[in-house]
Amino acid sequence: MTTEQPIAATLLQIFSDSVATALNAAGIPCLLWNHYLWQAHGICVLVPSVDFVIPDGSVEAAKEVMTTSHFSKSVDACPDTTKCSEGNAPDRKYPHPSFHMHSNGRGVGFYVQSETLWFLPPLDATLANPKANPLPPYLAFACDRTALPPGAPGIGMGTFDSDETVVLVLKAHILTEALMRIMAAHAGKIIGTYAIQHFCYIEEFVEGRGFLDIDLLPRPLADFYRAFKDNPAFGLVLKELQRALEVPVRPVDH
Repeated sequence: MTTEQPIAATLLQIFSDSVATALNAAGIPCLLWNHYLWQAHGICVLVPSVDFVIPDGSVEAAKEVMTTSHFSKSVDACPDTTKCSEGNAPDRKYPHPSFHMHSNGRGVGFYVQSETLWFLPPLDATLANPKANPLPPYLAFACDRTALPPGAPGIGMGTFDSDETVVLVLKAHILTEALMRIMAAHAGKIIGTYAIQHFCYIEEFVEGRGFLDIDLLPRPLADFYRAFKDNPAFGLVLKELQRALEVPVRPVDH
């Protein structure tokens, strides 16, 4: 067991694990995403919604899981998702989910892989039974104390307490790569600005605590990571990253 977590944090772990377990039972692999993933890596952020990346084409199946399983008694569908701060409200300051709902007062969101982790191999069906199959080298369980930091007051949640959790997370270098690719692909848009913001936390909260090996990043991303650290002209480095990744060079938010 890790250092004892506050009750609210423990309940959030249990809830996240119950969602992942229900999805897995329906044959849907899922990876933790957004704020709760950042917090698992020790980044100090609030968690307005528990979000997962799922395979393209699985959104309707995931919706059915949430509305027909044991969650159904506690699920509240949004009457107008365009006005919900955890859904598709125009003033939402982070990416919109493909589908979201609320359960026991908590938001639950699903994102498809093609819009988040398109550079990884497609989520394999074996990941829906993660305890029975070897994990790809870029994934870890949310209780993995070699991949995630212990919880610390004022820093972030860190590892899950239960060794039995089936919640899967990206390892630190893959999380960093994901944020770099997203901010390059969507610079000047909300999703790009959101990725930039959380990328900037990586050095302090993840690398600073010894949980990021920069050399595990593929080239040229490792070089650009170092350039972002050393160059105050963030926008110029970002434009070079866009060129290196062969994505259209868009305006950069300052």
